[in-house]
Amino acid sequence: MKESTQKGKIYKPVLITLGVLLLIEMIFGVFFTDQFGRLMINMIYLVGDNFGWWINLLAVVCIVIGLALVIFKYGDVVIGGKDAKPDFSTWQWFSISICGGIGCGLLFWAMGEPIYHYISPPVAANITPESRDAAIFAVSQAMFDWSFVQYFIYALPAVAFALLAFNFKKTLSFSSLLDVTFRRKRPWMTTLLHILCAYAVASGVSNSMGAGLMQISGGINAVFGVQQGPAMYLFITVFVAAFFILSCLTGINKGLTYVSTACMICFFGLMIYVLVFGDAQFIGKIGTEAMGDLMNNFWQKITFNNTLAPQDQWANEWTITFWNSFFIYAPVIGMFLARMGKGRTVRQFLLVEILVPSLFCCMFIAIFAGMIMKMQCSGMVDVWGKVQELGMQTALYQVLGSMPFGKIVQFVFLIAVCLSFVTLADPNTSALSTLCVHGQEIDAEPPRNIKIGVGIGVSVVAYLLVVAGGMDAVKGLLNLGGLLMTIPTLWLGLICFRLCGRLLKSKTHLLEEEETLQTEADVSLAAGAKKELHAKPQALYPTAEID
Repeated sequence: MKESTQKGKIYKPVLITLGVLLLIEMIFGVFFTDQFGRLMINMIYLVGDNFGWWINLLAVVCIVIGLALVIFKYGDVVIGGKDAKPDFSTWQWFSISICGGIGCGLLFWAMGEPIYHYISPPVAANITPESRDAAIFAVSQAMFDWSFVQYFIYALPAVAFALLAFNFKKTLSFSSLLDVTFRRKRPWMTTLLHILCAYAVASGVSNSMGAGLMQISGGINAVFGVQQGPAMYLFITVFVAAFFILSCLTGINKGLTYVSTACMICFFGLMIYVLVFGDAQFIGKIGTEAMGDLMNNFWQKITFNNTLAPQDQWANEWTITFWNSFFIYAPVIGMFLARMGKGRTVRQFLLVEILVPSLFCCMFIAIFAGMIMKMQCSGMVDVWGKVQELGMQTALYQVLGSMPFGKIVQFVFLIAVCLSFVTLADPNTSALSTLCVHGQEIDAEPPRNIKIGVGIGVSVVAYLLVVAGGMDAVKGLLNLGGLLMTIPTLWLGLICFRLCGRLLKSKTHLLEEEETLQTEADVSLAAGAKKELHAKPQALYPTAEID
């Protein structure tokens, strides 16, 4: 059946495979809860020990590719053609780019993470725990983990899909990538990529939701005093799932700008509050030194591993897991961010998509992680003790609660967590559903029943992850999904050179020539016809009669 006749129909191989994989995870989570938790936790070390070097190397390659596109002539290409005009204002572009890639990650990991690095820095860093150097390293590492590497990984697929959609006039999908790469259709490969991407995105959304559940439960505990546990997690899962599924059903195109703006207002309000009522002097000092440490050790930080120190699992539990979490989302977030690129040069697009969210995250972390270090080192709040007692999700709430108007600020932060999760879960659930439908662009609206089913599936997996093994189980799922998406991400990065090279030959930076794309069956028929041509030339080309 041709693709044109399949358009809009369910992509059965993708939907069935995804459903089976999620069902297996649910069965293990319900009937083998402890074993499921241990399996996901062990996945951290299995993937890290065997493929950590590959993950680190690929992160370096992504940065090199991004720099090459910015520095050399490839960056001159105008996305959408030289006459294209942007669809989004500068503020909309900035706010959507920042919020679209953050989710609950920045609010969860970047706030609780520094206290772990302060207490247990990696062997490779050669730092004494709970020292001045450890405090600077902790803030620097959190800033690094949530900035430049992440957005280089996101930006490369965004450029590739933007060029395919706006300059080559193709659909925003993996089939376009295959068409340009092979100059013919590869149905089996398209199906495989959709399955890998669908499972990876499902894993990523489940992970983000799992982190969000724990962060929201920590906030409810801090603000209202309700005890955390499976019952609370279940209540929050039902509430959050209903909220983002309803939002997904009504469409994200109009609402995303408003939600992102609300998130940015919350973020800036919280940062200003901490600077005014916290120790701005200390934050400025440690933030500056942390940025210096980041710049001095940039490449070393990317490649941290446990060479000759197999007992040290710091790299597997942190940096390698983070890189995997970014690779999970890279292709789909790239499809989403591609819509911001119209009317911008490749150079402008890359610089904004990399620098703006990275610098924002560094500033956000410098303020909050700096305040955490101040309270821990001065004895104002035993943040580490609170983390051990109540979990990492309570770290920032404890800091905020110890400051003036603490309850109000805790509640504002709780709202920010919910909004941040919606900005990630809504478009990714829609994108995940789109992968399960034939012939639709990634921003098209798939059937409502598929959206509901996918939303419920990832929500159940998120709940089971949290109940089975907490954040370690969530990290394990990140590692597995991220490893699957490393090849598509690298592919999308490398294809940028080919796309830009071809567009630079056009005065308008557009390439609209008709390319005949053949299926493998068509190629076989063509080969047979060619063979017949050589075998019977007289039959195919009879001698013309002269009148």
